[in-house]
Amino acid sequence: MSKATRLNELRLYINRVKKFKVDDLAKEFNVSRRTILRDLEELSILGVPLISEVGPNGGYQVLEEKNLLAVSFTKDETFSIFFALLSLKHFISLPFESEYNSIIKKFYLNLNGKMKDEIDLIKDKIDFKIDNQTKESPLLKELFMAAIGNEPLWISYLGVNREIQPIGLFSQYGRWYCPSYCYLRKEFRLFRCDRISEIGLSDRNDKMNLNETNLNDIMSLLSAKKEHELIVELTPEGVEKYKSNVSPYHRISIDSKGYGVIKGSISETEIDFLADYFIQMGKHAKVVQPIELRDEIKKKILVLSVLYQ
Repeated sequence: MSKATRLNELRLYINRVKKFKVDDLAKEFNVSRRTILRDLEELSILGVPLISEVGPNGGYQVLEEKNLLAVSFTKDETFSIFFALLSLKHFISLPFESEYNSIIKKFYLNLNGKMKDEIDLIKDKIDFKIDNQTKESPLLKELFMAAIGNEPLWISYLGVNREIQPIGLFSQYGRWYCPSYCYLRKEFRLFRCDRISEIGLSDRNDKMNLNETNLNDIMSLLSAKKEHELIVELTPEGVEKYKSNVSPYHRISIDSKGYGVIKGSISETEIDFLADYFIQMGKHAKVVQPIELRDEIKKKILVLSVLYQ
């Protein structure tokens, strides 16, 4: 029996019996006590929660291992898992950052020698760039757990205290967003996670039941509340500039030559900000709609032209 096979069978065996002694395992697997001790140490490194008990009736015990997986992956499946994990590497913030590092370690340690060599060979051949990560979002885990637990929170958002109930999290171009029910506005709102500086559980007793609420449905609802249709034509340079600071409400389509078109919807309160935003993109962005945004851009350009006369 190979070491990898023995470790896998040993993991399943101890999860089934829960309490065991080294001598019993050595006899069961026909190996020495020293080999079993080394195997148990490796399983512990891989995340199997073992505790030792002293005394004449002592031995080892599995604390609680309900989620042990005995899954075999093909070579291509292993590469796919590695690429999926690698795609998260450059995020400044992740909901489970320490757990992510632990998963990477366990994944790598659980590979056989040949597969480790192949992973080592290809890991310097591919990478993923995450744009627009200017600020950390250190409270992602708390927001995510509140969404899972259907719990309301109090947050400090740009220095203003709010009470919200998160729906979930999503990331676009490196920024994390938390769609939530806002108890102040009494409607669903979108909160940028890097703008949340403090967080805690709210003690309000009128929380909503959002367990069955779908994240995509809420995003569609938020988008539908916008008042003006937005259409902007972009040059290839404009596409790159736009990707670094994109709004989650807007869609961008890019043709084979690299030219893009932004489509979405905006509210009246966004017109002033977007006018400044598209002006700084210069000739690389042309606003087609709405007319209100076009007029605001013209006014601002006129003010600039007078300033430099």
